[in-house]
Amino acid sequence: MKTQSSNDSAEEDIILMQRAAEDDLNAFSTLVSKHEKAILNFFARNGVYRDVEDLAQQTFLKLYRARHGYKPTAKFTTFLYLIARQILVDSIRAAQRRAALHEKVGAKIETVEEAPPMRGEGQDAQKALAVLSPELRETVVLVIMQGLAYQEAADILDIPVGTVKSRIHAALAQMRTALSE
Repeated sequence: MKTQSSNDSAEEDIILMQRAAEDDLNAFSTLVSKHEKAILNFFARNGVYRDVEDLAQQTFLKLYRARHGYKPTAKFTTFLYLIARQILVDSIRAAQRRAALHEKVGAKIETVEEAPPMRGEGQDAQKALAVLSPELRETVVLVIMQGLAYQEAADILDIPVGTVKSRIHAALAQMRTALSE
């Protein structure tokens, strides 16, 4: 069930993006300020620790470049997370290419980033997320941690809503097992 304030916020996002498409830099700056923390969290919760700010900056840069072609056919946040997800996928692919290159030349490289130390419940959540496959983790991050609706997550991940639901179910079961051990 959507609240009036979330509907107002979604409408405000569309208006701000339309103003940004007309080269209103203040409107674009407002969008960045409004969504920056959520995008930073999206990357951190998907296992990025060192380059979170860089990936967020790339996301907003790509959003800025796409502003003239933006059509409000879906929620703005769906559009934004589609961009962020593509930046994440590109980052993972680049890291894999770098690792393969280093392997070819015989250099040892650390491919898995170590999470910064955390305390309390956040640490438990990070541990639980770490046991998930990338597909399950990104679904949990979008639906549970970022609060998107199943349909929005399905649109972003380009999968059916039923798949989102089954991924959430499987992920929660795996996370429960990991936390109980």
